[in-house]
Formats: sequence, C-alpha cells, structure tokens
Amino acid sequence: MKERGKAIVVGWDFSEYSKLALDHALFYSYQTNLKVCLVHIVKRESDAIEMIVKLHEVVDRVYQNRGKHVDMMVRQGIVSEGLSSAAKEISAAVIFIGTRGVQGIQNYIGSHVLRTIMDSPIPFVIVQAPREKHTHFSLVCPIDSRKESKEILYWGAYFAQVLGAKISLVYPEYKTQTRIIKTRANVNFSKHYLSDCRVRYEEVNLSSKRFNNAIVEYAKKKHADLILTITNRQPKVQNLFTASKIQYLIANKEKIPVLCVNPRKDLWSYGAYK
Repeated sequence: MKERGKAIVVGWDFSEYSKLALDHALFYSYQTNLKVCLVHIVKRESDAIEMIVKLHEVVDRVYQNRGKHVDMMVRQGIVSEGLSSAAKEISAAVIFIGTRGVQGIQNYIGSHVLRTIMDSPIPFVIVQAPREKHTHFSLVCPIDSRKESKEILYWGAYFAQVLGAKISLVYPEYKTQTRIIKTRANVNFSKHYLSDCRVRYEEVNLSSKRFNNAIVEYAKKKHADLILTITNRQPKVQNLFTASKIQYLIANKEKIPVLCVNPRKDLWSYGAYK
C-alpha cells in the first residue's frame, strides 16, 4: 500500500509531551518512507526568528542522538489551524501531537480539538506516554454500524503491513436488529478487505454499553500499540470534545495512542474501497 502523503508532522511546543510525539513519529518514520517535520506555531511574527534558532537546535540534537534528518517549520497563527495548514502545505500523511490528557489537549490546541480534527483531511495521532518497546505489534480497529467506520481500514492495514502487526477488529454487540445487520455487513467487508491486503486479524465482539470503555480495556489487555477511530461526521455537533464517550477514547486513562480519522464524503459508498 502507498502512503497517503510524504511526511509526518509533529506539533512541537518544546514541552515533554511534544518530545513524546516526536519519539512516536520517529519510530513510524523508520518503518515507512515518510520524513518527519516539526511544526511550531507562534502568535506573533516577531517571535519567529527566535523559534527558528531553537528549532534548529532541536533538529541538530535529533540527528546527533538518532541519526535522523528532521525538517522544521515555524508558522504564525492559531495552533489548531496552523498544524493542519502546515501539514497540507507539505502533503503530510499524519499529524502527531502529545498531551497529558483531556486538559492537556485543551491547553495545547484549544477547546475545539475534535472540531479541528473533523475539519482536517489528515489523521491525527494523540499520544500521552512513551512508546512501549517490544517486537510484536497489535492494533485495535473498532467497527460499528456506521458505514464510514470502514474508513479506518486503510490506515489499519497500512500500519499493520509496515509493523507486521495483527489487527483486532472489535465491534459492539448491539440489541437492535437494524444495527446488528449493518455492523455485521461492515465486519464482513472489513475481513475481506484485510484478507485482500494480506493482513492478519481477529474479530472480537464487545459490549455495546460503554463501547469506548470496552475498547480501551481490550486494548490494554492486548498491549495494543494503537487504537484507530473514526470521528463523527455530523456537522451539527458543535463541540465533540464535550462528548464524554469520544473524550474518553482519545484521552484514555491507559494512555494508548489513538489515531483519529476524519470521514471523507467521497468514500461513503461501499465500492470506494475496492
């Protein structure tokens, strides 16, 4: 599978959490053909020169310590908009940001984080802790009754291939017949898709009650390296960050990295994945 971009953007604010994001990004960069670019957003244009000097020092240290050439960008504006704009500018595949949790996300990119992610065609990876170092990788890929939930399959298959990982297709055990039928159709599609990509997978049925909690608990049990999720496509939702279910998953207490994919209207049809 080909990458949907040329780089990995890391939101950089010189904090310990942006260092965590960089460490995760460097790992994925080593597994792919994607370069890494640090992006720092300044409020005033007059601050740009000082930040460029400091970023050069960071880039030099990365090369000295990790032997990796890292690019850098300084842009003026609002962080929540600047990251996505810079990522589009360099045709980035994914954006990594580090946070200390719910409050940390709010401090870092404002109270509209999920709206920012919703408006971005580029996925975000939220990290809260150092990357676990082991030789066997696993990904948790939730599938539900929404047709757009299948959109995470591309990224699941891509990362599974580059990491040699196994995917856990987890889906809710709904009570209503309509949701059961839709979910089963999505799961069957997912299995065929992953089989065609030659990706190892397993299917796991979880309780539909507090499904996101069940996802996190299962991911903890599996020592998962990444949880993939699709954001809500509904424009009427003004501030998804206030929704406790989504908030719990993205800033989960187990501090498992989460890849957030924004639904694409041009892929809402079943056939778009063929």
